Amino acid sequence: MLDGTVAFVGAALAAITFGTFAEYFVHRAMHWGLLYPEGHRWHHASNDPRTFLRDVLDYGMGAAALSWIGFLVSPTIGLGWMAGALAYTLLASYAHQLQHANPDLVFWMKRPVHRLHHDAGYVGANFGILVDWWDRLFGSYVPIERQRTLPARGVLLKAYLAIPWR
Repeated sequence: MLDGTVAFVGAALAAITFGTFAEYFVHRAMHWGLLYPEGHRWHHASNDPRTFLRDVLDYGMGAAALSWIGFLVSPTIGLGWMAGALAYTLLASYAHQLQHANPDLVFWMKRPVHRLHHDAGYVGANFGILVDWWDRLFGSYVPIERQRTLPARGVLLKAYLAIPWR
């Protein structure tokens, strides 16, 4: 039982990690003009994040296309990989929306680099949306000083929910 749980959780974490790498690479490829160049230029010009549901569909298509990989190893790992792909899809979609709506709430990154990628015009840097690990590893991280301001304690939860959902 414990071996199955460890395999499931390990596969889920591997899928989330792989998802963050794919997100970084795809976003960088958009800026190289290799993938969806016109639509991505519009995204930057308008600073429109679309909606959480639209992001779930976009991120989810890539996750779904690769969700079978874990089943090559075992059913347990396959289910763990699928769960991780779903978790990645939901987390990345939410992070993208939050970075556009209120980047100060992105507490898991020193600087929410995706929003800064838009605001400061660093289109050649800071490609991470959910995490900034890959930017740091591949040398595309540019630190930008920005004062973080949080809403009052009583409205903090409301602020975390104030994104365009659908």
